[in-house]
Amino acid sequence: MKRMLTSICIVVFVFGLLIPPSDSAGTGIVSPHTEEAIERIIIEGNIPSFHTCVVSDEEVIWVRGFGEQTDSDIVFLIGSIQKILVAISILQLHENGSVELDNDVSDYLPFGVSNPSYPDIAITVRMLLAHRSGLDTLLPHEFCYDWEGAYYPDYAYGREYHTPVIDIPLGEFLNECLTPSGSYYGSSNWLYEPGTQYSYSNSGYKILMYLIETVSEQTISEYMQENIFSPLLMNNTGFNSSDFIGHHALPHTRISGSNLELPIWDGQYMMRSTVSDLGHLMIALMNGGQFGDSQILQPETVDMMLERVSDFASENTVPSELRWEGYGLGLDIFSHGLYGHGGSSIGFRGLMYFNPAMMMGYVWLSNVNCILNYDSKDWYEIARNTTEIRNLVLVDVGLFPAFHLDSIPILVIASGLTIALIVIFRVRRR
Repeated sequence: MKRMLTSICIVVFVFGLLIPPSDSAGTGIVSPHTEEAIERIIIEGNIPSFHTCVVSDEEVIWVRGFGEQTDSDIVFLIGSIQKILVAISILQLHENGSVELDNDVSDYLPFGVSNPSYPDIAITVRMLLAHRSGLDTLLPHEFCYDWEGAYYPDYAYGREYHTPVIDIPLGEFLNECLTPSGSYYGSSNWLYEPGTQYSYSNSGYKILMYLIETVSEQTISEYMQENIFSPLLMNNTGFNSSDFIGHHALPHTRISGSNLELPIWDGQYMMRSTVSDLGHLMIALMNGGQFGDSQILQPETVDMMLERVSDFASENTVPSELRWEGYGLGLDIFSHGLYGHGGSSIGFRGLMYFNPAMMMGYVWLSNVNCILNYDSKDWYEIARNTTEIRNLVLVDVGLFPAFHLDSIPILVIASGLTIALIVIFRVRRR
């Protein structure tokens, strides 16, 4: 009997070592072991440069650059992460009485915006913020407008290189796409009845950027510098690439496993930033809109950003997985109390998560993508590497659970081995 109990104890002890604690609180600090693992993934995954940081309470507590360009002031294009800052700008204009969220967006523009299939339903500012306007993801020739063409036509993957829209003002571009007299107007620019369902739309956020400029009578760069970047001490954030000469990450596209360096593209509506600056943004969002002595939004307005507007039923029911569960106003809502947004642009990728209840957040930026070929093996390989790094860091700092009893069958295996030992012991006794 003693031998049997000893065997059982050994099994339980060994599997106890293998099983990490459920919902581990984490240390809040990235361990040297995790840093070494990130370094390995960067090298093996052929990622040119990768920057990341962790914030806790009101401080950026960990910042690291990996790869070729490691200086902390290196800026990256942040892609759709900038939608968070667009939403903040709109909500600031709402707070000062310049914009009503449930008004027709056409009230603030020099031209009307309506779905031709539902002309009597107003497209409201709130719908645009929540991706519920019914607009398609992209407007015609959007990857030529403000992006100096189609980024090397050889790698545009079937998208037309349409020179007439290059460098035209944003208002003119939107007018050509959204008004009946426009050259690129059509019912195909719309997918759904306004206000009825979620449909991610870069197009809708272009309208919001133009709204900011129209109402504030400033360029979007001027408005955000005055009302967001300066108050949050985001000193390495902006739109004009010429402001970052000498400390701009070099963009790359991945083609058949090899990285091709691209020129640094300019554009009036393409935001660049550092992980530390985005850390300041997360601190403000977790702290009721306050960063140091600056209040960029009132706490109740931040709560409105975080409030779930659209729900998503995830097919993945494993509790330990990070799931996309909804959308607020300019923010994705994830499982485990996380909010944030991803970004993917030509030559760059990034993502930020934060948990207001824990006052902790994580952001990463990198400088390799697959241009517009999001279905390629290269794109999925890059995504796999960055997801692996994300999981390592989130578990390490405690933003993500390492283990759930109902998600990993390891206890079943342990129980089976214990029963097997008992049976073997009894057979031998006979």
